[in-house]
Amino acid sequence: MEIFDQIGIREYGILLSEKDSVVYPMALAPELRDFRFPSNIHRVPDYMGAGAEEKAARIKQIIQIAKDNDYTHIFAGYGFMAEDAEFIEAIEESGISFMGPSSHVAHQAGSKDEAKKLARKLNVSVTPGVDTISATCLLKKAKDEKALVALAKEKGLNYTYNSSISLEENAEALLYAGYEKIVELVTIHELQAQAEIEAAEIWKKYPTNRIRFKYVGGGGGKGQRVVSKPDEVKTAVQEILSESKVTAPGSNRNFLIELNIEKTRHNEIQLIGNGEWCLALGGRDCSVQMHEQKLLEISLTQELLQNEIASLEKTSPKKAEIIKADLQVLKEMEEQSERFGQAVALNSVSTFELIVEGTNHFFMEMNTRIQVEHRVTEMVYSLKFSNPENKSEFFIVDSLIEAMALIALHGKRLPKPERIVRNISGAEVRINATNKAIQPHAGGVILGWSKPLPEEIRDDQGISVRNPDTGLFVHYKVAGAYDSNIALLITYGNSREDNLRRLGNILRKTELRGQDLQTNLLVHYGLIHWILGKDPLFKPSTAFMISYLAAVGALESLGKDVDLEVAWTKVLSNAPAEGKKVLSRKLTLITRPIAELLADAHVLAGFLGYHENVSWKIEKDQVVWLRNPIHILSDIYYYLHMEGELHQSPSEQIWDHDQKVLQSALAFYKELEKLTGKKADSPDWDSVFAGKAPAGVDADVWTKAISSHKGFQIGLELLKLIPNLGNKSGFYKLGVDENLEPVIPEEFKKAETRDAFIKFLAPAPKASSDEIVSPMGGMFYSKEAPDLPPMVKEGEHFKAGQPLFIVEVMKMFNKITAPFSGTIKDVILKDSDGKIIQKGQTIFKIVPDEVLKIETPEEIQDRKNKVTFSLL
Repeated sequence: MEIFDQIGIREYGILLSEKDSVVYPMALAPELRDFRFPSNIHRVPDYMGAGAEEKAARIKQIIQIAKDNDYTHIFAGYGFMAEDAEFIEAIEESGISFMGPSSHVAHQAGSKDEAKKLARKLNVSVTPGVDTISATCLLKKAKDEKALVALAKEKGLNYTYNSSISLEENAEALLYAGYEKIVELVTIHELQAQAEIEAAEIWKKYPTNRIRFKYVGGGGGKGQRVVSKPDEVKTAVQEILSESKVTAPGSNRNFLIELNIEKTRHNEIQLIGNGEWCLALGGRDCSVQMHEQKLLEISLTQELLQNEIASLEKTSPKKAEIIKADLQVLKEMEEQSERFGQAVALNSVSTFELIVEGTNHFFMEMNTRIQVEHRVTEMVYSLKFSNPENKSEFFIVDSLIEAMALIALHGKRLPKPERIVRNISGAEVRINATNKAIQPHAGGVILGWSKPLPEEIRDDQGISVRNPDTGLFVHYKVAGAYDSNIALLITYGNSREDNLRRLGNILRKTELRGQDLQTNLLVHYGLIHWILGKDPLFKPSTAFMISYLAAVGALESLGKDVDLEVAWTKVLSNAPAEGKKVLSRKLTLITRPIAELLADAHVLAGFLGYHENVSWKIEKDQVVWLRNPIHILSDIYYYLHMEGELHQSPSEQIWDHDQKVLQSALAFYKELEKLTGKKADSPDWDSVFAGKAPAGVDADVWTKAISSHKGFQIGLELLKLIPNLGNKSGFYKLGVDENLEPVIPEEFKKAETRDAFIKFLAPAPKASSDEIVSPMGGMFYSKEAPDLPPMVKEGEHFKAGQPLFIVEVMKMFNKITAPFSGTIKDVILKDSDGKIIQKGQTIFKIVPDEVLKIETPEEIQDRKNKVTFSLL
């Protein structure tokens, strides 16, 4: 709507579903607050996940609304409706224009299986696997032409065998005839059995790899599972079909079975076309993801890589060679994507998605819609449209939405544009309603959100649009009607490093407050600083984030037992008599920022990653300062956004008396730098003060300076808790190698140790030893599908790690496993599938195999003392 206003579209309407009202039971929704056309607000029930008949009725209803109100175009946004071939085709047949890729593009490229077949024909590199499992199942029942025709007749389907195409293609044609009439030709059970056969064949060739199952119509991480052993296949098939809402008889349930390339990066190429020409607009690296959902997305362009190569060739020739290889891969991906786009006659904006392993790349799928991350591309490229007959006549477009509108209106009359560099780098983070372990957390309320910074673009669904009458922030309920995404924070830079620094500063200054509100904002803040500390050109794999979480969990497992009061008492007891008085003045100056760092392991992780081997190093398990610790203390205040801005409340900034001491110390060492030539942040001032006074400095003044130095430094040994935590937890083992790829130790890679560390980030709610409670709120399911038995029954014994029930939160199915072994005594939620449950709600009464021992307060304090002293 903002783009439409900017480019002068005279009038438009908005179509809302019932889900758009869930978050605003008592307030005007953000998309309506500044809406200029109140009579153009229309509503229709959401059809995603509805049965085929209901969906057809909804589509007719939408088209009728458009006709009744004289709309010329329909734009379906960023979701699955925008690439639903059936929906688009119906719009086209009605005479209304669709703003987005047309139905022929959605048919050819939007379905993952059809896209893979086309890619193979075009000699585009494709992941090894199977994309015709439904047809294979059908041909097991109807093995030839005669049998296919007979089956069609039996089911009353309009079908003619085509001898000019293969038997398999004929089987697919019959399947589509079945989908159209909602007739079941292949059952879920048959698909599961065939999937086990196909997976076994792949494992024969690639025994060490896992296998990915992916529903053909999935996206956004939904409808995907990765399995590592045969007994997981059946369940994975059921889950992807259930999650994609295609369990109803007659649904298209085809899915891909692909080799899961383990050390992969996820890259995508932005494409634009008008049906005749197709242009690639560089790439985006989306490898930082969790549960198949992207978290950090950063631009990948030829100009960026060329700039980096030029700056590295003299200083780091090996690194320059690595970037040169990446540049070649990017050029190949762009060329293949344009070839594919040309073949499907792409006539709008789409995304060509790939996985990359070393210098190999494989086409995954094409998203025939504009994606939410399109802004990353907009940060780096503008489009210059020139008059072919007079190049001096041109216009420039910065927005891909505007480009889509132009193509929808002018189509093939629009000349092929030239891409123009706008900024060298662009990046975004997705702010999601998730806890510290990146698990969805619905139900919270946003009570306040600071305004965007000048360099920040915030795509927040309008949440930050203030009440037009009062200027106040309107409370927002994070209901999870669609998914966990709340906002995208986007910015740019003149290099990858500059871009990440800007993004980090936006996160540092963003204030997002609420009730029962959990987001991944601080996860991003820590991660971006960790990357900046290692290498801004770091190339994470798609598996990196789960190991990173484990490393942060290891920090949390140790950091939660640090007792700062015990630590301060120890420091105080070791101080000389005259030092105790000085220390009493510095208590809050030193302990408050350390407590803030320890309060969130993600924030701590970012600080450790950024400062390791810059501000300190570890030698023989001892911390050696590489910088003056008073400057490190100052950096902590800045990093925590506690440096003292006028609008901040006292609880969130450095206190006045502490600020006075800190600024005096910084000024003191700055003055010494002028006198001695030694850098103010040098760690070695003790040796300077052990010598004679500098020329021109009175001996008495120098004596006082020695006392001042001791006073400023006393108590700063407490800061060693921070680097020691990184060392003793094993966090420093996580790193980046000379090829810019992640170094991950086994304990953060193996499922059993990795998952145990991650649990520290989101501990289960407290429960009695005779019950199992839900670790999250959401929709409860006792079974994996309506036609399957419950996962556990009364009287059954279960083992630790065994799945017990499912909680659906924000469209994601979370399988809840047993924290220990025991026997089900009583199922509290009988016949309650689909019921909303709360975090901490009792699901089962159980008899544990072993009675859990509860620590006494004395035992807890003893443990904290041991951890704290070990870190001092």
